[in-house]
Amino acid sequence: MTASSHRPSARRAADLAAEPGVGPATPSTEAGRGWFGMPRPDRSDILWGLALAVLVTLAWCAAFAKWTGTDWQVPTAYLEPEQGDVLHLLAMMKSAGRGEFIPLLWKQPSQLGAPGTANWNDWPLVEELQVLWFALLGRLFGLFAGLNLGILSCHLSAALAMFAVARGSGCTHPWSFVAGLAFGLAPYLFAQSPHHLTCLFTWHLPLVLLVWRWICSAPGILPGSQRFRWALAIGVITGLQSPYFTNILCQLTLLGAGIMLWRGGERRAFVGALGVIGAAAVAFAVMNADSWSYRLAHGPNPGALVREYKWIELYGLKLVDLVMPLPTHHSGTLAALATAHRVGALAQGIPPASPLQDEGSYLGIVGICALAWLSFTGFRALVRGRSDEVPIECWQVLWIVLCFSTGGFNAILGAAGVTLFRAACRYSVVILAIVLLWAARRLSQQATTRHGPVALAVAAVLSLVVLWDQVPRTQRAEQRALIARQIEGDRDYVRRLEAALPEGAMVFQLPIMAFPEAPAPGVPPYDHFRPYLHGDRLRYSFGSMKGRDTWQDDLGRIPFEQAVAELKRRGFTALAINRNGFPDRAKGLEEKLLEMGYDSPPLRNATGELTGVLLGPAAPPDTPPAAP
Repeated sequence: MTASSHRPSARRAADLAAEPGVGPATPSTEAGRGWFGMPRPDRSDILWGLALAVLVTLAWCAAFAKWTGTDWQVPTAYLEPEQGDVLHLLAMMKSAGRGEFIPLLWKQPSQLGAPGTANWNDWPLVEELQVLWFALLGRLFGLFAGLNLGILSCHLSAALAMFAVARGSGCTHPWSFVAGLAFGLAPYLFAQSPHHLTCLFTWHLPLVLLVWRWICSAPGILPGSQRFRWALAIGVITGLQSPYFTNILCQLTLLGAGIMLWRGGERRAFVGALGVIGAAAVAFAVMNADSWSYRLAHGPNPGALVREYKWIELYGLKLVDLVMPLPTHHSGTLAALATAHRVGALAQGIPPASPLQDEGSYLGIVGICALAWLSFTGFRALVRGRSDEVPIECWQVLWIVLCFSTGGFNAILGAAGVTLFRAACRYSVVILAIVLLWAARRLSQQATTRHGPVALAVAAVLSLVVLWDQVPRTQRAEQRALIARQIEGDRDYVRRLEAALPEGAMVFQLPIMAFPEAPAPGVPPYDHFRPYLHGDRLRYSFGSMKGRDTWQDDLGRIPFEQAVAELKRRGFTALAINRNGFPDRAKGLEEKLLEMGYDSPPLRNATGELTGVLLGPAAPPDTPPAAP
């Protein structure tokens, strides 16, 4: 078989060339193009885009009942154990707002990690610019309103980016609108918020689809061309986002370039694809400069981030989850089906009581139909012996499934010790982006659905399906009221604790917990951040990176009386006890403190699980406190 026999058919090549963002460019078409080589938007594009933004905003507000200024000051989650990472996000937002979380520089929040300062540098975080965006919103509108606005911005940017790329790929307004709506209201985004900031930014994925199509259409990504420059920009943008998406960009870029080279494509195009991967790698390296430089200066910390293999199996991509709705579905029947599935499933990483029990792999009815249509198209082409007419999107989806399904190639790498990409179910949103753009393009090419009232009517019906199917039921009023009470209770607790202590006083938090990802029985991993979020006058012991600061671990091995004396020697003047971390709700601990003479009435929050105990003036230290 010759290389030429693998070239796309004339029909396939014509389909590719017909797309403004894909086909070879001429000087005249280059002059009329804007960002990322796509046509500049006209007035109708702007109006459709505004309508899309309004609808996405209203849908999100309806899901969480955000209609008043007071509503916006309450986050969508606070103390729910399965969404406990939101406290870590809020702590990063506050630290950034105080100027202590600056991208590319070492992060050492001064109010945490007492008696020193916290070290947040051993845990690599690429998405520092995204934290900065959330922090800016928090500074402007308040911490919790900023969190809500940041999450909404993720939905809006995803919807508008998909709409723009669909329009730039030759799709008509109605189908671009449906694709943007389905992507901007993806169940994945609802399931990831508000606790997983690093996964919420998906707006760049439609741009990544452009790169993959450029690679697979003549002349490819030739170094020096405008297409190459835009592809490099997309590579840099992706490298600044979640490593999960950088990983899939590199994999499918390399795969597509290799296939085109095998089919007789230009070697320069393969070099151009390597340039895109290099651009993403450089951006990724730049965002890790702080972690790597800290490691060079202070030595490695192998205990900072440990990923167990079991999570790869629990959070692997599962085909059944692509079609299984969330328990928050508007249909009682589908919600019951979802709940029954999650209760009966063996490999579920989150307890069945959670309203959002997985990573949001559900594609939605529109996404499922698009995937089925794509699969049928590819299968029919293979049956007819026309493998060259199999859409490239088929191979992309197949690669993702083979790599990231539970037990797939990613699990094989995990068994060998490479456990970085443990939550491979997050690639479901990449599948959703692929099938939505493909379906929008195909519908726009067909005469019956390209223009006119038929296209508008069908698109309107599909938009209603998206709203009913993908937007969760409105958060219960009881849940919203509970979150508001919890926040007000914590705020009052910190206010009274600050009133009882001098500015800058140090508070030791019990039970002793390491940071990050180290929960104690009864206490989620970031619960000790709660006092930090609501005050600015005190310093807290929690927040030092595990593997670096071990004095707290040593403290837990000595008698309690000696431990209290050591805390006073180090300068601590109060204890903050989370009673949920003790089998007896800290009753024995409080009785022991009374026996030791600490008989001042303890300070409690409204819900009763946080207790503050004053230790009196700090004892003069015999030796300086240990360095963090």
